[in-house]
Amino acid sequence: MTLIEKRAWLTLWTMCPGYLVYFAIQIGWPDWPPGFLAKFGLLAAVAGLHAIGYIAGELVFRFRNREDGLQQDERDDAIDARATRAAYMLLLAGTILAGAIMPFTDQGWKVANTALLFIVLSETLRAALTVRGYRHPRMAH
Repeated sequence: MTLIEKRAWLTLWTMCPGYLVYFAIQIGWPDWPPGFLAKFGLLAAVAGLHAIGYIAGELVFRFRNREDGLQQDERDDAIDARATRAAYMLLLAGTILAGAIMPFTDQGWKVANTALLFIVLSETLRAALTVRGYRHPRMAH
């Protein structure tokens, strides 16, 4: 497994569980936790766990691969370009929704959570397409 694929898996494993719980709470119990600081604290806890998990994984990768370095070839570049393009389009759609449409009908946490959802979805898509590119080489072109 290449370091790029390992990083994609690391993104999926450190990001998806926490944000899945966060968005499940936002959808299932939109008024919990009560108050701005409590809501912000929940978001900060999820983002903090994601950051700590990713940084720890990245440090492990760097320690294990300190002699090798990251050498990308054309295949790696093609996989990355395809995944990045798709993630960008999803992020662009979310930006239009949360920044250009929703402010006329919604406010506050609903707009912020929609923007955050599209950020998480675009990063998830990018990581998933990266993994798919390595697992199914015909899909990388």
